[in-house]
Amino acid sequence: EQVANGGAPVSAGFSAPKASFILALVDDFVSGKISAEMVANASDREAAKLLMGLKGIGDWCAGGVLMHFLNRADIMLYGDITIRNYLNDLYDINHQDSSETLLESAADFGDTAVNRNLIDAVAKKYNWQPYRSVVSYLMYHLQEENLVLL
Repeated sequence: EQVANGGAPVSAGFSAPKASFILALVDDFVSGKISAEMVANASDREAAKLLMGLKGIGDWCAGGVLMHFLNRADIMLYGDITIRNYLNDLYDINHQDSSETLLESAADFGDTAVNRNLIDAVAKKYNWQPYRSVVSYLMYHLQEENLVLL
């Protein structure tokens, strides 16, 4: 009852909007609009579409679910600041970082489409497909050590 009235997510430290997203997600699963099986059995593209059809889920979150929780091997989180900055450092991809970009969802940047094309060009040149998730994991770890990805 507390969850149904919105009390549990808010009392757990979530803001009211996040609590409403959580409750909408619960409703979507309970109503059968989506299920773990539907997402798990769908192609990467279809699973992302299913997830992004839910309130509060965008492309970064959908990609993260596919990569981190469903262990999909060929996911590139184009809007992820860490990946974009690391690729920029390595391959001089045209990404200008600012305090504004650090505060907003990377999917909302005006340069996301341009960077997607540049990232895809690098991925194609270095034959990352169909293992772009693995490359992404390497970027997260190598960035901390300031190592070069060849």
